[in-house]
Amino acid sequence: MDFWDRQLAHNERKGHQQIPEPQPKRISTPAGQRLSVILENGDVQAKTRDPRRASIRKSVLSAAVIGAAPRESLEDSNDGSGYSYSVWSDNEKFNALRHNKTIAKRGGWKRLAVIIAIVLACIIALAVGLALGLKKKKSSNSSSEQPAAAASTQTTSPNNINNSPNPTATTALSPSSTPSNFPAGTYSLVTFLDTVQTNCTSNPSTWTCYPYTIYNTDHATSLATFNWIITSSSSGNYQISSTTNPFSISFNHTDLELLDEGKDTERYWFQMTATKTVSPSSSLTDDNAAAECEFEGTSLQASLYTKMAKGYPEFSTDANPSYTTWPFAVRVEQTVGGGPSIPSCYKVNSDGGQGDAIDDGFKAQDAGNLCSCLYRNYITPNPN
Repeated sequence: MDFWDRQLAHNERKGHQQIPEPQPKRISTPAGQRLSVILENGDVQAKTRDPRRASIRKSVLSAAVIGAAPRESLEDSNDGSGYSYSVWSDNEKFNALRHNKTIAKRGGWKRLAVIIAIVLACIIALAVGLALGLKKKKSSNSSSEQPAAAASTQTTSPNNINNSPNPTATTALSPSSTPSNFPAGTYSLVTFLDTVQTNCTSNPSTWTCYPYTIYNTDHATSLATFNWIITSSSSGNYQISSTTNPFSISFNHTDLELLDEGKDTERYWFQMTATKTVSPSSSLTDDNAAAECEFEGTSLQASLYTKMAKGYPEFSTDANPSYTTWPFAVRVEQTVGGGPSIPSCYKVNSDGGQGDAIDDGFKAQDAGNLCSCLYRNYITPNPN
């Protein structure tokens, strides 16, 4: 017999009776059941209870008791996992737009649609306007960059110089006003140097044309201004004279002839012959002495139109003329053919007088080989 059997026999001998344990009290309500669990398990179980289960139970009971709406997101779990989930997470951007105060107002969606339509219309209008502007600018640049008779090099054929086309009627735009005594008066004929030919001489440096730069090279520096005076004679005809001009041929009281009267190409025209004096563009002597060359028999002719519009310069301030600007198209030519003593060159003395002749072995050219300078102030329309 072990210890416990002996202890039981001893108790019975002593007349002790075992006191039965009272039946546990049953509580039927949910609250009673929770209390029963707490009483049965004691504090130790309460301390060891799973925190997550307690948190979930608390959330479920709260929702059941007070009827709370689903939350946008759950608080961080107590276990520190950082995981959260929103029942609206897939529609978060839509909810932000839906709760916007401006859109939530009455008519907000219609107002938004109208604003979007206006913005799109403005963008389309700007794009179309820009495209049309660029196209117009490109067309304008193309026409202004291409003088029809202007050569891309310093020379053109003789036929181009003698028979260069007159400005066409499509460019005829008369100025709003002309001088009361037109064409009499003192005028500045603002032109550009169009082309240069040097075929009449075996040394091209002996023929030059002011301002020594053609239009196709530089629009601005090709500008040349002729200052001429037109007077009326007693017979009712007009004559023309030049003012002091170092780069052009001088002349006095040369008769003007009216051509194509009443037509779009109506113009005053004159032609005269003189000797043109040129300062060579390079030295003609071994000692680099100053020199001049004379081209005898040089022809000067000009056409001063009375209806055809001019096109150069674009702005009158570019020319800064000394006198009233001739309001219409102008064409001026200087031309000479080859031959004996074309040219005749000599040294220039220190006092500016003519010195010794320069025999540089010039070889005479045929008369059909021309030296020329062509000036005008209009741009022939592009044939394309």
